[in-house]
Amino acid sequence: MPDAALQGAGATGIHGHTMLEQQGEIEIGFLLVQGFPLVCLSSALDALRHANGYAQAPRYRHRTYALGGGLVEASNRLEIQVGADIGDGDPAILFVCAGSEFPAAEAHHPKVQAWLRRMASRGVPLGGISAGSHILAKAGLLDGYRCALHWYDAGVFRETFPDIDVTDQLFCIDRDRLTCSGGAATIDMMLRIIDDDLGGRVASKTAEMMQVERVRSTVDRQASASLYKAKARSAPLAKAIETMEGNLDQPVSMIELSQTIGLTRRQLHRLFRQYTGETPTDFYRDMRLRHARALLHGTPAKIIDVAAATGFGSHSHFTKVYRERFGISPLKDRHSDL
Repeated sequence: MPDAALQGAGATGIHGHTMLEQQGEIEIGFLLVQGFPLVCLSSALDALRHANGYAQAPRYRHRTYALGGGLVEASNRLEIQVGADIGDGDPAILFVCAGSEFPAAEAHHPKVQAWLRRMASRGVPLGGISAGSHILAKAGLLDGYRCALHWYDAGVFRETFPDIDVTDQLFCIDRDRLTCSGGAATIDMMLRIIDDDLGGRVASKTAEMMQVERVRSTVDRQASASLYKAKARSAPLAKAIETMEGNLDQPVSMIELSQTIGLTRRQLHRLFRQYTGETPTDFYRDMRLRHARALLHGTPAKIIDVAAATGFGSHSHFTKVYRERFGISPLKDRHSDL
């Protein structure tokens, strides 16, 4: 996996924490909250299962938990019989898996909060999958950490926890907190954990078995995370973004963009700052760079052709801005695929 890219993004691994210090088989716990996304749980469990098959000896076992034990209904209405009530196990790492419609009374129950805090006090790495990050934050366990969660929940999260640093990355590993936007990104996070724990060979074989063409890292952002929010809140901003999307190979100037949506350059700048936190120039460049990265990993096109297709006039300039954004050169990034 592209460690240089991960370091460039300021990511940290979980080396030295409880999970990776233990020898032999370890338990990965999943606290399931009513309405949890089943795809997240199944993705994580399949990754662990395949990793066990490629390891020298089985490394992972899993246990599911829920408040009161019993049956938990996933978001697709499938009922799951969990393995234990909260507090009845001793996981080496614990993930909270919740969907956007989680019941606050259950997720914020004092018994749930106390268990999570007890796990943290013992040095157990804690993870939040999809809206699971919200539950960790409610327990005060994300204070001072960066975290990821699904873009759909990010707006409410930021308003509820304004002091917590939220990223639109697919997943984020910050010391002993592992948070994830959910869906297919759950696989990416689990592969990163497997890589840290068992090495690149096992992670690569696991990815192959799961038909993962490219393992995304913490420098990858959620698809349209900022676009969805911006388009829903501002019609002029939506038009500006759509214009950018339609002109990735021949970028329009900020003057042209302003004229297209009927604003002054100052108004355009203010609009992007308000809704995306970036200048329109930076937003546009980042959009083109993410498209360039997709082309590098998804096509055999030469790097100079990828640069041209995303509006960068020279190979050297493209390489410079690409390295600044992703922490790795285009050539090395292309060859970093599993």
